[in-house]
Parts: sequence; C-alpha cells; structure tokens
Amino acid sequence: MTENKPFIFYTSGSTGEPKVVKKSYECVFREGQDLAQFFNFSKDTVFVSTVNPDYMYGTTFTVMLPEVLGCFVDTERVMYPEDMKDYEKYVFVSTPSFLEKLAKYKFNFKNKPLMIISAGAPLKNDIFEYFEEMSIKITEIYGSTEAGVIAYRQSAKDNLRFFENVYYNDGKICSPYFDENELELSDELEFFENGFRVKGRNDRIVKIQEKRISLAEVENDLNSSDLIEKSYCLKLDDKLCAAVVLNEKGRQILEKNGKLELVKTIKSDTAGAAARCKKWRFLFDLPLNERGKIDGQRISEIFNTNVTYPYITDFGVSTNCAYFDLIFSKSSNFFEGHFTGMPILPGVVQLFIVKEFIKDAFNLDFVPQKVKKVKFSSIIKPDEKVRLNLIKTEKTVEYKFTKGEAVFSSGTFVL
Repeated sequence: MTENKPFIFYTSGSTGEPKVVKKSYECVFREGQDLAQFFNFSKDTVFVSTVNPDYMYGTTFTVMLPEVLGCFVDTERVMYPEDMKDYEKYVFVSTPSFLEKLAKYKFNFKNKPLMIISAGAPLKNDIFEYFEEMSIKITEIYGSTEAGVIAYRQSAKDNLRFFENVYYNDGKICSPYFDENELELSDELEFFENGFRVKGRNDRIVKIQEKRISLAEVENDLNSSDLIEKSYCLKLDDKLCAAVVLNEKGRQILEKNGKLELVKTIKSDTAGAAARCKKWRFLFDLPLNERGKIDGQRISEIFNTNVTYPYITDFGVSTNCAYFDLIFSKSSNFFEGHFTGMPILPGVVQLFIVKEFIKDAFNLDFVPQKVKKVKFSSIIKPDEKVRLNLIKTEKTVEYKFTKGEAVFSSGTFVL
C-alpha cells in the first residue's frame, strides 16, 4: 500500500515572508471527515468556490470535504459575480472580501445556496446579516493554515464556538487537524458565556519611535470615521502608514478640499489613534491576495513608489473592464519642471499610473512586456478630472484617458 504524501501549504505572507507549513495526509483527511459529519451535505450537492484549492482553506473545503462527501466540485473558480452558474443545490465557498463586494452591489443569487462558507478573515456582522437573507444558511470558519479549522458561528448574533475536537488552554490549542501536540495562537481571544470573539492578532503590534502601537487599534479608529469604508496600517521606515478606502462622502471631500484637508478632517473625526499616521494613500480598494486576504506586500509597494498617486473620485470594476475618475493634484511631485508656468501631466507618469491601476483592478502581478499604439492627443492639466478607461483581453489591456468625448491619450499594454 502506497503511503499518502503530506500536504505542503504556504501562509499568506500578508505581514511578511510566506511560511511553509507541512501537514500529514491523515490530519487533513480527518478534518474533512469531521467537517463532512458536521455539515452532512447530500451527494447531489455541488461545491462552487472563489478560493484557490492550493491553499489550506481551499484544500479543506473544495477538495477534501467534497471528496469525503462524494460531492461534485465546479473546478472553474468564481472570480467575479457574473461568473456564478445557476446550480439548483450548491454550497458557495468564499471569503469575507468577496462577500463584501457582493453585498455592496446588492447581489442576489438566482438560487439560494444551501450554505455559504466563509473563512480567511472575520466576517462583519452587517455582511453576515445580508447573506443570512440571501442564503439558506451561512457558516463563518475561524482557523489558520497551521491549525486547520478551530471554531465557527452560524448567526451574526452568535459568538464563535470551538469545533467538537478542538481544545483550548491558556493561548494554546490541541486538535487532530495538525501533527504537533499543541499550537500557540497568534490571536488574542475574548471569552463570554456563549463563546468567544477574536480581539486581534498579537503580531500586529509594532514599535515606532520606542512606542508600542497596535495596528488593529489604529485601523479600528480610522474605520470609525464616517468618511472611511476600510483601512490597513503598516510600519515603513519607522513611520505609521495608512492605506485608506474612502466612501462616497470621503471622496467628495477629497475632490473638493484636497488631501491635506481630508487628513485633518479624518484626524479630528476619530478618537486619536489615527493621528499617529504620518503617510497616507487613498485607494479605490485594498489589494487582496489569492486567499482574499489583504496584500500587505502590495500596499508596501504602493507606499514605496516615489510618484504621487492621483485622487480617485469614482470608479467601477468588473471582469474585463474598469474605469477610474482621477484628479492629478497640482501639488503632485511629477508636475515640477513639466513645465514652468504651464505644468502638464508627463506621458511617462500616465503610463506608470495605468500600469498600477491595471495591477489592482484586475489583480495582476505583471511586468509589462510591451506598450504599443501609444498616442498622446492632448495635454492633461493639474486638478483636471479625467477618466481612465481599461479594457482587458487575454493578452492585452487597452487604456484611454478621456473627458467626455475628448481623448487625451491611449495605448495597449501587452501582458
């Protein structure tokens, strides 16, 4: 009899370098068996997923669980809402970030899923409540690559509860879903009579100028502003940096008053932790990795560019096209010297901005092989609102900077 090979997984690397995690086949199979008993789906159930099956969450819920149950898996990953197929009886495996987008655009399933399974990050209660109406049932999974599944909840009103075979003691857990005797959690838990909540990660404490700062605390403070949809903080060069996604009200203030006034408003609008932020980037969305987790490395890359980012006043993104309404502020560093008395947006900056927005709009990690059919038809002036249009094909992305019917520039990036 051939011995089953171990599984090798990689952590997300959102806060550092990815870590290799090796797990025996027996542990992963036992996890699938226990989950099959827990959910008890019938064999005619189809599993539909937005998650990469190469990762732990994907392996558990789109490979091992359906294999134990004898269910069919649709191997075509759902990347955008329009990719959803019309199955009668199915389980939808996804992430909070994807579910948030569906809720934001008031997405309705043609047929309600038997179950939505969400993992990878905490699911906000308002999103949970939305999908309680949109599906027959929903389950949020709390776990990690190292530990596997740890706990769950099946109502927005509930706290998390440990799975039957998972045991917790003084910051450490034991379960049959990993090979070690016990594992130490990197999360701080808060316990109640009816379960527990995750307060935050212990490893998101940084020291800046000899002061200990909780990145989660600063993010919570930022997110309390009525101008902000979500945020992500990180430390770079001993400075606290904030990547922020504004809501419509915030974008209007940015367009009308500019970045400096907006930052002042946010700082006065929050409890105080946000005042520690020294560098800011206002993005149309937080970039995500394949697991649906915030891509800290990509955000670091955005902060480390020496080109001022334009203000984003409106946007729309779908499978193969996107648009962004942008304002290149007069204070942007690239207007210096282009030209004295009549500054214009340099062509090289236009190409750089297009490349950056292609990366994040279509979640592409690419180095352009070639840019062809580049045409500069008219100049873009400081503080002028223009629209960047992107159309993606299998091998190219076409772009245009426009204002109404007028075209400022256009071209095609070869992927």
